[in-house]
Amino acid sequence: MANLHREAVDLLVQTRNVVVGVTAVKINPIGFKFVKGVLLHAPGTSDPSPNTDPIWIGSANVTANQHLETGGFPLIPGSTLEIPSEFLGGLYAISTAATQTLTWLGV
Repeated sequence: MANLHREAVDLLVQTRNVVVGVTAVKINPIGFKFVKGVLLHAPGTSDPSPNTDPIWIGSANVTANQHLETGGFPLIPGSTLEIPSEFLGGLYAISTAATQTLTWLGV
């Protein structure tokens, strides 16, 4: 019975690290379907490899600023964002600096 439970958890929970730079990247390029949603985390000073700049979350045309039409939602280093939705295929990330990390946990 324990193996069945473990297999169910392995199927439901996915984690990834996405390298984010000055060009928008798809957060979920493998197409994992979320059942409950996703937790996004921008590593901060208490993490082993902290980011130096914010990551901006938005659609495919997201920009790393607060532009009224394309500006993303900022995740400053050390912050976390929960998105309770299963339809996140169009979620992108961008930064003003290269090689920032966005970690996500999807359920």
